[in-house]
Amino acid sequence: MSLISAFTGAVGPILVIAAVGYLLTRVADIDVTSLNTVGLYVLVPALAFHSIATTDLSGAAIVKLGVGVIAYALVMVGVAWIAGRLVGESGPLLGAMMLAAAIPNSGFIGIPLSEFAFGDVGRTTAVLYLTIQNLIVYTLGVYIASRGTDRSALRSVKEIFRLPLVYAVIAAVLVRGLGLVPTGETALMETLRLVGDSSIPIMLLILGVQLADTDVSAVSRTVTPSVLKLGVAPMIGIGIALALGFDNPTVARVFILECATPAAVIPLALIIEYADVRAVDGITAPEYLSTTIFVTTVIGTVVLTALVALLQSGVIV
Repeated sequence: MSLISAFTGAVGPILVIAAVGYLLTRVADIDVTSLNTVGLYVLVPALAFHSIATTDLSGAAIVKLGVGVIAYALVMVGVAWIAGRLVGESGPLLGAMMLAAAIPNSGFIGIPLSEFAFGDVGRTTAVLYLTIQNLIVYTLGVYIASRGTDRSALRSVKEIFRLPLVYAVIAAVLVRGLGLVPTGETALMETLRLVGDSSIPIMLLILGVQLADTDVSAVSRTVTPSVLKLGVAPMIGIGIALALGFDNPTVARVFILECATPAAVIPLALIIEYADVRAVDGITAPEYLSTTIFVTTVIGTVVLTALVALLQSGVIV
């Protein structure tokens, strides 16, 4: 698989749709909050239910995926903490670095990219990755964001139980376990498929809108977290995938791809809500993290193109 094929087949479509969202934001007043709510509460849950209910993935593969997602987050938190201390970061900026490194954009970028690169198995694996990651975001992520403050993190941890995505996954697992999955030709499953499929372009449009609204005033300060996310993270993902020994090589490849996606947007909301937002050396934690998100997303197109080519050719796993 050549770099050109990897770009045109997987990364290129993401850039085109995200660019539409970016340019639209420049000429119109886009309410990204409403778009995000529709995606989070309707489109992604439908995608999750349909993908999991109809997937051929085994229970063992799903368990290994869960172990891998948790292991990746814990390892990257530790690596980022060490790297941050070495370069002199502390307090809320260190927390922002840890979140940037440990929480990849497995939703807005990961799901479309995985589907474009690896089809239905790629999409299902990415949805499962996102679901497990959300549990980490609202537990470990909240703890990291709120360290050193007197704000209650329990309220945000409870947010995980307000996300329809969690219940969609539970419902899909139950109907599969009970053998009650409707056939794909039924009106219910066809509706869920159509609604779920629409989440892909919507997520990419949201990504473009978010990038247009990102403050990029601190690019020079984000070299370390950017290197961690785009350089170290893929290597950690490869190591974990090889250690777990996935029976399905496509699941292993998607897992690695998800780990390598740019820094996610969700931790930014946690930093704004829970971290100390006073400026440290002229920069606040939200500015630090938002700039890292922008830098890793832009530069990540090159990294992801190369990685997709390697994964599709079977060079890595």
